[in-house]
Amino acid sequence: MATHNWKFDFATSEPKRTVVDPPGFSGLKDVASKNQNGNRGTVVDNELLKVKKAWDVALAPGKQLPMQAFMLWMSGNSVQIFSVAITAMLMFSPIKALMSMSQVFERYETPSPVKVSFMESKLALPKVTFIALQLLTILFGMYKLDAMGLLPTSHSDWLAFMDPKMPLEYAA
Repeated sequence: MATHNWKFDFATSEPKRTVVDPPGFSGLKDVASKNQNGNRGTVVDNELLKVKKAWDVALAPGKQLPMQAFMLWMSGNSVQIFSVAITAMLMFSPIKALMSMSQVFERYETPSPVKVSFMESKLALPKVTFIALQLLTILFGMYKLDAMGLLPTSHSDWLAFMDPKMPLEYAA
């Protein structure tokens, strides 16, 4: 078998390229020159990136809702340690997330010399969305507590002199 002698010359500055860059690809030289200029475009890009990341954080609880609903369904409606533990986790984790919301969104805020109101902030809508999704998670937990019969929803739960409601029939 014949061996071929391959010879590479690394002294040349640029090898000839036959492959075209894919659409949307900017070479490494372009990226370095954009960062060194420090023009207004990069500041705006950073602001847009911060708002986009804030939206990712705000929508994260909504992405967890289907899995939490599946876990609630799999745990059943009977009062057992597993179903109570899952429901307690479902109720307390959004409360802890709401209590630490300012720390969650703090890294995406831009310092401003002028005091900006909440509604004028670029992060107002992501924060409201985050709160709404956390409240929706709490409502899932409330529904599960009601399905297990742990929420006081009848008159006899609140008044000691009333007898509990008797079911008309039992199913086995």
